[in-house]
Amino acid sequence: MTDEYKLTSDGMQIIIMRKHVIDPTKSPVFNAEKHSTEIREEWKTWKYCGKVEQAIDRIISQRIFESDAQNLQELKSEIVAFRNEIQNLL
Repeated sequence: MTDEYKLTSDGMQIIIMRKHVIDPTKSPVFNAEKHSTEIREEWKTWKYCGKVEQAIDRIISQRIFESDAQNLQELKSEIVAFRNEIQNLL
């Protein structure tokens, strides 16, 4: 769906997966002799929704929450751009 989120389903509900970048060197138990230093990406279950529309709204809400917009106009522009991005995918 986006670089950070993807949607899957288990047949009963929509599952929003969120990408996490794992840097093992930042772990308090990291040992270079025993563990790989390779940074990896993992998709983890983030939220469950009953409908695709609800999942999209949840993702939009999260992006609004995480936005760096300095004013409402910037925030509105980000929301419109993301909705257009979603619309192009559908």
